[in-house]
This record gives sequence, structure tokens and C-alpha cells, in this order.
Amino acid sequence: MFCLRCRNVGLRRLPESPPGMDFFDCPVCARHFARAAGKGMTFRWLHPISLALHPVLFFPEPRGAEAKSARALKEDKTPEQIAAMAEEIELELKQPTQRVRDIIGNAASEEQCRAFLAGVVRELRKPS
Repeated sequence: MFCLRCRNVGLRRLPESPPGMDFFDCPVCARHFARAAGKGMTFRWLHPISLALHPVLFFPEPRGAEAKSARALKEDKTPEQIAAMAEEIELELKQPTQRVRDIIGNAASEEQCRAFLAGVVRELRKPS
């Protein structure tokens, strides 16, 4: 298994992987990944994309909730942390590596999740 971002860097399987799920980390970029049995590799829970998508997990149409998700992401974060989250989400939108809807199993389509994430990034970049 190789890192979705670093491409040619082998991932380390983490020992805390539960049955039916494998957790990995990249020794170069330090990103964490998960792969459920029979599924593709995705970012692991607590990645900024998973946190952004969580409030709309069961929404078949998440548009309109971008500001609420961004507010939750900003809570108790420094401007630098907020900027880093926005950059990480934006990187996936510009250079896709995975099906983001599969990170936490969102009800919305991949296209809708990506459009929602673009809106979250816009909200994160708005001055407070």
C-alpha cells in the first residue's frame, strides 16, 4: 500500500486496526488512512475532510450546511489551524485521491460531497 499523497511511499499498517478495517500512516507526510474490507483507501477519521463531512453524514443533499460545518471546524482553532484545514481540503478537491464520500459513508453522492467541501473551504477562508 502506498500513500495517496506521496504516491511512491509505502504506508505502515498500524497495530490498532480493528477486525475488518486496516489503519495506516505515512512515514513521510504523517497522514493517516483507513481501508475497510473490500473498499478503497481513504483518509482516516479526524482528517479535516471527515470532520467537514460529518455534520451532513445522513443528508442526501448537503448543500446549504457549509457555513454550519465551517463554524464547527473553526471552534477552538487558531487561524493557522483553520488555514491548514482549508488547504488540506482544497488539496483533495484540486488533486483527487479517493472517494471522499467513503471516508465516513456519506449518503450524498461523490459530486455533492465535493461541491459541499468546496463551500466549506470558502466559508473557512472568510474572515471571522
